[in-house]
Amino acid sequence: MEQKSPEKRTNFLSWITLACFILGAVTGLLWPRLFSCIGFIGTVYVNLLKLMALPIVLCTVFGAASRGVKNATGTLLKTVLLFIILFTVSFLLSGALYAILAPGKGFTLTSGEAWTGSAADLSLEGFLTAIFSSNIFASLGSGAMLPTILFAFFMGAVAGRVGANRVTEFVAELETIFSRMLSYILWLTPLGVFVLMGKCTADFGAQALGGAIRYVLYAWGGCVLILLLVMILPLWIFCRIDPITYFRKTGRVLLSAISTCSSAATLPETLRTCREEFDVPERVSGVAAPLGCTIHMCGGAVSFCLLAMFTMQMTGRPVAIGTFLLMLVFAEALNMAAPGIPGGGIVLGATFLGLLGMSDIGLFLGMYAGIYRLLDMAYTSLNVAGDVTAVLLIDRWEGRKQ
Repeated sequence: MEQKSPEKRTNFLSWITLACFILGAVTGLLWPRLFSCIGFIGTVYVNLLKLMALPIVLCTVFGAASRGVKNATGTLLKTVLLFIILFTVSFLLSGALYAILAPGKGFTLTSGEAWTGSAADLSLEGFLTAIFSSNIFASLGSGAMLPTILFAFFMGAVAGRVGANRVTEFVAELETIFSRMLSYILWLTPLGVFVLMGKCTADFGAQALGGAIRYVLYAWGGCVLILLLVMILPLWIFCRIDPITYFRKTGRVLLSAISTCSSAATLPETLRTCREEFDVPERVSGVAAPLGCTIHMCGGAVSFCLLAMFTMQMTGRPVAIGTFLLMLVFAEALNMAAPGIPGGGIVLGATFLGLLGMSDIGLFLGMYAGIYRLLDMAYTSLNVAGDVTAVLLIDRWEGRKQ
């Protein structure tokens, strides 16, 4: 009997995942009680992905740094610079879109529960303390991605300098083992996506039909615009990757991002997509992709911009050029500091509004917290798409022809 090639198996799994994505969304609306019983399966699936993410990141970043310290450092600096550029462009385009459409104008909230959480204490000291861990095992145990990346990069660079070939070979073998373990886990993707999407529509389907759908639609619309103009168009121009090819090769990673709402959980699939679908070498993907899922958040650019523009328009506050540039600076700072701030997007949103002097809208933040899962699906997908785009552009920047 003829065995399926790896490419055919990948395509088969992608189509099954898409079918389960749609089936889960429909089933969640029609039979929500089912997912109150089996919702834990989605949690287990996400936990398995996160379980593999950090070991794979540790090995891939170590390997990339150990095999070429100078090249890896250059790739790291180029990656950070490109992240800043993509975030800034995404924020500016989002600002232009929401200034024209004015989504918050005339919007009022007269009922609902106010958000009672607290904003994060944003400081340079707190950020640096969080990312430079005193215990790498504690960072691994807590799932802290950025401290792990920095430690692995430093360790790999030193290993390359001192010629620790046996250690490098051992880590390479570990990476092979982890990758094979991940390949087995990824066969659970259709089931995990089915349960996650079903639970999402079961929990939020009715709520999405309320007044908050206006905000949700503007968020998704902004993400689609940035995806087309900032993620896909540059690849078409500089890398000769057309939109159809892009979506065909990134389909699974985007479905995973929408379902899990976690860049960390999606990272193994992101690495697989960059290496297997786009043939990007590990020296680039092993540095850019892990770093991207921590400090590169173009979805955050849309999120912060919409949040500020919507609330300012809602409360009748003017958005002058100076104010908008201040919003961009604060958003970029929060975006870079996000790995050191606990609490997720809701806390970051409250912190951002507090920096802008808008901490008196607890009722709106209550609505924002209620629908954040629906927003996070769009923002995480854009973040992951941006990571893939950045990897491909860095690969092109490094001189490899597509």
